[in-house]
Amino acid sequence: MTQDNISSNRLYLIYHFFYPDDVVSARHFGEFAEELALRGWEVTVFTSNRWCRYPKKKIVRQQEKWKGVDIQRFRRPSFDQSKPLSRLLNAAILMVQWGWRMRHFKNETLIIGTDPQFVQLLFPLIKFFSKSNQIVFWSYDLFPEAIIADQPDSLVAKLAERFKPVMAWAYKSMDLCVDIGSCMRRLLDRYSHQAARATLVPWALVEPQTIPEPDNNVRKKLFGKAKLGLLYSGNLGKSHEYKLFLQLARRVREKTDDIGFCFGCRGARAEELHSALLPSDTNIRLAGFCDESELETRLASADIHLLSLRQGSVGIVVPSKFFGSLAIGKPVLYHGPQDSSIAHWIKKYDVGMHLEEKNLDYIIERLLQMAHASDIIDRWSLNAFNAYHNNFSKKTVMDQWHIILKDIKEKQSKTINQN
Repeated sequence: MTQDNISSNRLYLIYHFFYPDDVVSARHFGEFAEELALRGWEVTVFTSNRWCRYPKKKIVRQQEKWKGVDIQRFRRPSFDQSKPLSRLLNAAILMVQWGWRMRHFKNETLIIGTDPQFVQLLFPLIKFFSKSNQIVFWSYDLFPEAIIADQPDSLVAKLAERFKPVMAWAYKSMDLCVDIGSCMRRLLDRYSHQAARATLVPWALVEPQTIPEPDNNVRKKLFGKAKLGLLYSGNLGKSHEYKLFLQLARRVREKTDDIGFCFGCRGARAEELHSALLPSDTNIRLAGFCDESELETRLASADIHLLSLRQGSVGIVVPSKFFGSLAIGKPVLYHGPQDSSIAHWIKKYDVGMHLEEKNLDYIIERLLQMAHASDIIDRWSLNAFNAYHNNFSKKTVMDQWHIILKDIKEKQSKTINQN
């Protein structure tokens, strides 16, 4: 790119998975690109030609125009993303291709997500091509921290720990570091980078303008005749927990049949959950993973949403389903570390309860009360809905993105003119 053809509103968005993939992060980046285009930005996406959950399946079109967004897909082998070595090979192959395509970039702004793993290694290369390139890093999760948390005592974790100085070197090349919570920011700050900072969360995929009424037929399928329904909906991965929820459900069953639990999930621990269920778990039901067209109806049919985060994952990931629950006006029952952003937001906005082993009896008593008195649920629902639309909605977050990116481009333009 020469200075003559530099566009003041051109952005490059770099992420492993994108439209038409239905994995949550791909959907978020798709809506992100679409919203940027609607605000007048010229958006080009660099992505792969593979589906996240179906690695053997290719996306045929190498180049495509979608909702005002230019998509450029790069070929990648069908290596399974669930296997560490295969995932690293996929990452390396994509980054080599992306790096080669960027070799002529000058005065460009690139927004780079956290998939593929270790994509931060591209940052110094991008700056080597031209120091005037602006790198915006949107951190959805952290590597190697996620590897260390997943296998804390393994040889892989020890090797990942030794890789942190390399990551610190890479982070020094970014211009803006966008995290999705205060805990993640603290982990990123340990790398002593000098980039500007912002917190911008991933919004909900479903954003009704009013709190929707439950569908009685769907509610009956999920919870039977229960007066109070608790739903886990979405991914149940390595960063999530479920065992205390099962313990809670079993303790509740000893006291009443008026409270039902349902798990509609997929992910690395879904089969483990299914295998843990007993014939006596009559107040627990399973539902298949929900298509997006049915998501609002399912989420609205519960009274409380279940949400979990494994100890050790604080700051590494933030469960996006939290924002989906608030968007639809549903309080949450959260099981996870006390020092997480989720725990902070629940307390700050009064949108639910924090479940721990030490307060299990208290939670049971509160659920028994709510099964026969809806005023607490009603108050929490309104709090959740208002908290989301005032703080976490797509419009709120995208308005902030628009302002930040305009500021980057204006500063970039001034620097070009001065030179």
